[in-house]
Amino acid sequence: MSASEFFSINRSALILKPKQALIDWVNQIFPEEPLEYDFEEQHDSQDIFLIPEVDSVEEGLEWLKENFDYFMQYELDSYCADTSRWPDELDWTLFERFFDYSLQIEVIDTVEDEEDFEDLDSAFN
Repeated sequence: MSASEFFSINRSALILKPKQALIDWVNQIFPEEPLEYDFEEQHDSQDIFLIPEVDSVEEGLEWLKENFDYFMQYELDSYCADTSRWPDELDWTLFERFFDYSLQIEVIDTVEDEEDFEDLDSAFN
């Protein structure tokens, strides 16, 4: 597979990164085992979700505002499975306080199968 054979997968992507407010909430729940989150060190450790294809950032943001609660619940569960300890109201304001997010309109697939992944380096050399 060469670079000219890459193709869009008809999906967009949502990238979520925790903010200090989320880390503070986790540490408030588990003070005996504080989470030490190094934002510099974790720079490339965000969660990436494939979402329905959108044509613009504005359309993606509208979609996210209608569906943020699914992603918020997923993320909160990764820190604390006991939903009784979660914030009382999971709303858009809290989502924006807890997470930096980025919407990527186009997702390009560079791999048709695992063999293509192994040969990807040769496509650029």
